[in-house]
Amino acid sequence: MVISGQVCRAQLIVSEPLYCIVKDLTGGNENLTWGQAPNNPCGAFWGYKIYRSALPTGPFVLVATIPTLTTTTWADLGAASGTWYYYVVDSFSCPGATYQPSDTVRNESNPQPPVVSGVSVNADGSVTVSWLPSPSPQTKFYYIYIITPSGQTIRVGTVAAPTTVWTDYAHNPSASSIKYTVAATDSCYGNQPSAYDIHSQQTTYLTYQAARCDKAIKFNWSKYLNIPGGVRSYKVFISKNAGPYQFVDAVDSATATYSYTNFIDGDSIQVYIQTMGFGDTTVQPTSNYLRFVATVIKPPAYIYLTRLSVDTSNNAVDATWIVDTYAKMESYQILNSEDNSTFTSVGVKAVSQPTPRLTAYADSSAQPQYGVYYYQVKGIDSCQTYTTTSTGNIISLSATLSDYYQITVAWNLFHLDSATVDRYELYRGHGTGYQLIHTFDSRITTYIDTVTQFLNEPGEFCYFIKAYYHLNLPLASYTLDTTTFSNIACVDHRPIIYVPNAFVYNGVNNFFKPRIIFSDPAGYSMTIWDRYGAKIFETHDPTGSWDGTNHGQVVEQGGYAYLIQFTALDGTAVERKGIVLFIRK
Repeated sequence: MVISGQVCRAQLIVSEPLYCIVKDLTGGNENLTWGQAPNNPCGAFWGYKIYRSALPTGPFVLVATIPTLTTTTWADLGAASGTWYYYVVDSFSCPGATYQPSDTVRNESNPQPPVVSGVSVNADGSVTVSWLPSPSPQTKFYYIYIITPSGQTIRVGTVAAPTTVWTDYAHNPSASSIKYTVAATDSCYGNQPSAYDIHSQQTTYLTYQAARCDKAIKFNWSKYLNIPGGVRSYKVFISKNAGPYQFVDAVDSATATYSYTNFIDGDSIQVYIQTMGFGDTTVQPTSNYLRFVATVIKPPAYIYLTRLSVDTSNNAVDATWIVDTYAKMESYQILNSEDNSTFTSVGVKAVSQPTPRLTAYADSSAQPQYGVYYYQVKGIDSCQTYTTTSTGNIISLSATLSDYYQITVAWNLFHLDSATVDRYELYRGHGTGYQLIHTFDSRITTYIDTVTQFLNEPGEFCYFIKAYYHLNLPLASYTLDTTTFSNIACVDHRPIIYVPNAFVYNGVNNFFKPRIIFSDPAGYSMTIWDRYGAKIFETHDPTGSWDGTNHGQVVEQGGYAYLIQFTALDGTAVERKGIVLFIRK
């Protein structure tokens, strides 16, 4: 198209546009209409010169000169039927001027239709329709239409050429897909507009599906039709919580659905789809924009055991675990196993809301003094989705009397996912309280404890292991340095009795008394008989002794029978009998 308005710069005179050519159907004449030339200070108006040719490239022949400035129409009575091309030159008395003619216009009954290049939804809900210019230079206006699902064409907008874009604020692309097309018209109102572009384009209509117990949001959209060159792909753009839109994925032209999982309950989601064509890559139509709050219940991103430890009462195992608090947990099942294969539910823990980050449970069904227990925790959310921790195990400790004065203590290695054991500490209990007796690295599982320093004390010895470990859970952003305890294992050293075989009245060894090691005898008794079977001495005091007298009188030299009886710490009945030689000096 030419630039409207006449100027005279450096002797260049630009002619006004030739608006249209209307065929007179009764007489076969071609009626031309053009723009009136403005007054030109460089010289007087001479006339409008009209040129005609049968070919768009010429040669063009001057067929008329219209001398009146205000006359802007002319009927070509000499044109035979067929195709003709015209242009107009505005002529002035400007010596040496160069004249630029109007656009060349064909004697079409209406302009050729434009081609729709794209329809795109904007963030505010409006729709922008764009098209390529009609190749007909007489195009003055563009008409924008909506094509209803029933095929009805409704004109919804008009823009003046050369504008090739229009925005629709009146229709809602979030309710359904909207189909648009465009026609061109000239400024001769007797002419009909061009046919509209038969390759209409429609907005991409985006919807989503998400039930509370789905693990993903499923987006669906209508396929884009008639983009020049065809559809290459669809791109998915998502904004979370008012953040910037991010490209998340692309799917091929045959796909019109996408499942999105990177969100948590309560996220504010905004999404649109962008169509990419094989043709003009600057044309990237977008769908309607969806905006909603995700109310989908997702299973926890993680659930980890953080601690397994035998409690101080020695009859329960304390378990603690951490869970993703964005999940809507309903309950936990606590499972244990003695063989790390068959797990049994030993308890259920209900969950208060909001979901706590850490939860603990005491398993009183366990008997850790009899062996290792393995644990898992199964989390159950409100959609009855199960998420289970990895397996962890406690430390089970045993203590056995392996030889006189030696007790062998053995334990298994502690295990917890993502936990690193630093060291094991062994504690012994004897009498009152426990004392640390040895520290081991994380690979040692046995120790022999020598107890000869306790020969004059009761023979019960108890042990437990205390392990120090570091827990690192990057997914949960959680680290912990803590300890875990084994069960307490006790052993009663069997009593050792030393009985003298003789003593001397008024000598160095001048009384008869057994020595009992590792025992606190209960029900103790020691009796002495003479050779005739008469009882001559009896005591119930473990520290008591016989001095060789009977009712204050020194007995005769010779052998005397003794019987020692008591109950050991472990409930075993102990009896020792024999002959002791009494010597008089």
